[in-house]
Amino acid sequence: MDVDFFIREASNRTQSEFELDFADIIEVFDRDSTTITTEDEKQMIINWENKYFRDCHIHLDHSDKVQLIINTLRDIDVDGETMQFILEKVGMEDQMLKQLISTASGFSLVHYLNLRAIEKNS
Repeated sequence: MDVDFFIREASNRTQSEFELDFADIIEVFDRDSTTITTEDEKQMIINWENKYFRDCHIHLDHSDKVQLIINTLRDIDVDGETMQFILEKVGMEDQMLKQLISTASGFSLVHYLNLRAIEKNS
């Protein structure tokens, strides 16, 4: 049972019905929310309003957050200038430069430095 399954089930039941049917996997019962962990280890907080489904929040672990960021960057078809802007805003521009230099081949570094020199002289 995954996140979508529980969202469907919560949407089609009252809070009491949902909690009764899934009592064996519910971690926290609260007046306005129910907390469960899905089979794929996602912690969900289902919020209720007047005993009916309002919304839910899913707690993501680090790797899920990283994958979400990667997917978002792909969806917006991020370009180099935008990526540089993002790196500046998160304070990682220098770190990324060091990382790229330390992992680049000697040929790549010389090639890019030559291109940069040509651009400056043009």
